[in-house]
Amino acid sequence: MKHAYLYFALAFAPWAAADGPRDPTRPPQPKTQLAVVHESAPVLSAIISSNSRLVAIFNGQVVRSGDSVGSYSIEEVSVNSVRYRHAGRTQELHLPHPDSFKRIAKVPRLAAGAQ
Repeated sequence: MKHAYLYFALAFAPWAAADGPRDPTRPPQPKTQLAVVHESAPVLSAIISSNSRLVAIFNGQVVRSGDSVGSYSIEEVSVNSVRYRHAGRTQELHLPHPDSFKRIAKVPRLAAGAQ
């Protein structure tokens, strides 16, 4: 019977040695979690028309058709939306408010010497 206990103890010895003796007063180790990266949704703040060219404020940056912002590729800027490509998909983002479209007025130039 002594040998049975010895064989039993030897059979489980590798698993016991792998973790080492555990201190019962020590709190358990936190489990490691993989970091999940969430990319925030794109934001269209405004569209501006200047000299018949449209530019947009997309994710806080001024963009035109053909520009890129991070992993977003701007395909087209229209009067009230921006069409972009991201992760292999084409999507369209509309202005949140109708008054977000701004037309820049032409400022007349003053004659030389006039104030």
